[in-house]
Amino acid sequence: MIVAAAWIDGGWIYSQDPAQDAKYEIHDNWIWGPYDAPDRNTGYWIGDGWIWGPVGAEKVHTGFYISGGWIWGPSARLPFVK
Repeated sequence: MIVAAAWIDGGWIYSQDPAQDAKYEIHDNWIWGPYDAPDRNTGYWIGDGWIWGPVGAEKVHTGFYISGGWIWGPSARLPFVK
């Protein structure tokens, strides 16, 4: 089943889940956050509308994609949320 996990507005990712709401942003096709972390590099990137990562993993296909300003995927929890 595919669910709407989050929406994107002004590069920021919003969600009904407080753990991921307005804590992550997209910049130059990379996902950064959480906003208050000392190292904001999640290691996840966007390519061809899909979210990939983390960098260096054997399997980088997350099953999440972006369409119409929404992030869709197999669960409401985004793969890069720490």
